[in-house]
Amino acid sequence: MGARTDGKDAPRSEESHAWLAALIDEAPLAIGFARDGVTIDANPAYVRLFGYDSFDEIRGRSILEQIAPSHRAEIEAHLAHRARGEDVPRRYESRGVRRDGSEFPFEVTTTSAVTPQGPIAIAFISDLSAHDDAVRAARASEERFRTLSSAAFEGVFIHEDGKVVLANETGAAMYGFEPEEVIGRTVSELTAPESQERAAAYLRAGSTAHYEGLARRKDGSTFPVELHARSLEHQSRKTRVAVIRDVTERKRIEAEQRALAERVRHGQKLESLGMLAGGVAHDFNNILTIVTNRLALLRNDELGDTAVAHLETIATAIDRATDLCRQMLAYAGKGTLVSEGVELSALVGDMSSILELSVNEHVTLARDLAPSLPMVLGDPTQIRQVIMNLVINASEAIGDTAGTVRISTGAADLDAAAFARSAAGGEPKPGKYAYFCVEDDGIGMDAQTVAQMFDPFFTTKFVGRGLGMAAVLGIVRGHAGVIDVESAPRTGTRIRTFFPAQAVERSAKPSPAPVLARGEGVVLVVDDEQAVRASTQLLLQELGFEAVLARDGVEALDILRNGPYRIDVVLLDATMPRMAGAETLREIRKIAPKVPVVLASGYLTAGSEGRSVHGTTADAVLAKPYTVEELLESLTRAMRHART
Repeated sequence: MGARTDGKDAPRSEESHAWLAALIDEAPLAIGFARDGVTIDANPAYVRLFGYDSFDEIRGRSILEQIAPSHRAEIEAHLAHRARGEDVPRRYESRGVRRDGSEFPFEVTTTSAVTPQGPIAIAFISDLSAHDDAVRAARASEERFRTLSSAAFEGVFIHEDGKVVLANETGAAMYGFEPEEVIGRTVSELTAPESQERAAAYLRAGSTAHYEGLARRKDGSTFPVELHARSLEHQSRKTRVAVIRDVTERKRIEAEQRALAERVRHGQKLESLGMLAGGVAHDFNNILTIVTNRLALLRNDELGDTAVAHLETIATAIDRATDLCRQMLAYAGKGTLVSEGVELSALVGDMSSILELSVNEHVTLARDLAPSLPMVLGDPTQIRQVIMNLVINASEAIGDTAGTVRISTGAADLDAAAFARSAAGGEPKPGKYAYFCVEDDGIGMDAQTVAQMFDPFFTTKFVGRGLGMAAVLGIVRGHAGVIDVESAPRTGTRIRTFFPAQAVERSAKPSPAPVLARGEGVVLVVDDEQAVRASTQLLLQELGFEAVLARDGVEALDILRNGPYRIDVVLLDATMPRMAGAETLREIRKIAPKVPVVLASGYLTAGSEGRSVHGTTADAVLAKPYTVEELLESLTRAMRHART
């Protein structure tokens, strides 16, 4: 304690216990004693707190000299209230001033004691500088957090015991809050119900692994997020910091990429199977052409009744094999197209009778045909096949119970989004489409069946080849069309088939040209199959023609340039090695423009090559295998066309 000048002012007499003096002098807490507002004693900690070297420097001074000027009026009022006996706080905060003039915050607890010399005030003072520094550091830290995190594209959250204590603007906005609103929210409140169990386990484990789940906004809507979290100390407390990113757009892009990859995979599968089917059908049609030609020759011979019966059985088998080939080519999208203007409502109307016969007796066929549809360019026979297949399938889906198959027509504008879920294959162009829709109230299909329904040889029936819907898809693809399927178990099925609208006139039904009983003239037969050439030569001779044979386009052109024959008509195979039918046709038009050409093939593509051949230079098209009547009619029509 400080030295005393007289015994009367000493609060601790010589009789005071030595241990009490030692306790006060050695206490780390600043303790000061005052009477009537004047400092009369203080321990060494008090002297050091106010920046003095010894108690003598402050002895007898007003305690207000140790108070910062900004707080003296407050302390004077405090002392005045106490002097009047009023109840005043005994613990409060203020600011002191040191000998060098610097200020510092302190907290004081006051009490009083009565001595023989009169009452004295005792003050226990704690320096709050370190606390203020910590508060300022914490505030600076929070400000730095807000400044840095506000520039981040991700949400940044700090939470303690599952409650948010800090959040940047990006993160708060991500959840639909203002930054102040999100403070105090629990992690559970910010998590979608379906992700709460996983989120709670992640939080309990203190995991630092990558996490993905569903978050919940202020309005209750949910969105996908990914986050990374770390544990850290914030203001001496254990907390977690989480960096959160809204991955809605990424998930959307990933879903689109998966859908695109699936479409590409499905398209590649269809393309591969289509190439296989087309190749097999092409070769098979050549074989059938040989058989039909030989069969036609046999029919001209004198045969017994038994042999004739066998020939008719063979002819029936050939017809069935030909139909199968056409289905395979239709699936491949490479069947022979006889393109003409078609109005779908009129086409369906013309089929009414046959459609009525195609459905079960307890199934009602309803029609809702739109008037004046835009025209489409297509093969009416193939489009009829599509309609027939869909109506028969719809009737069979209803089964033995009563139900309704509804067929309707209409027009619509389709964009790229409409093609994304279609089974079209290829790349249909956005624009105006005419469509027909076949809808039933039958058993419906699950998603897996819908995904497989156009695959070759897939069928839900006990019998059948499973080529019906595959052929439907091939025909629609060949017409650059779109198929849209909607179905679910026990809710029926709706299939809409779209064809691109074209500015074409409806084709008039051609009157059949008179077929000559026999032909005449020289036919140049161009085909890479030796057996086809030989059988065709014999058949032409039976019909009255003379046949000249060429193995390919190169040999045919040489005959036309240098041969001793006057060629009246060319029967040209569309698919050959060395020089294909289209190229051969172009060269024929250069060296013999007046010679008519009949294009024959079991693999006449509906693509650019087929259209250029059929649309500009070929005088007739003959699909393999062909009958004697079809061969004779095509040759005579081509020759007649060349003469006009």
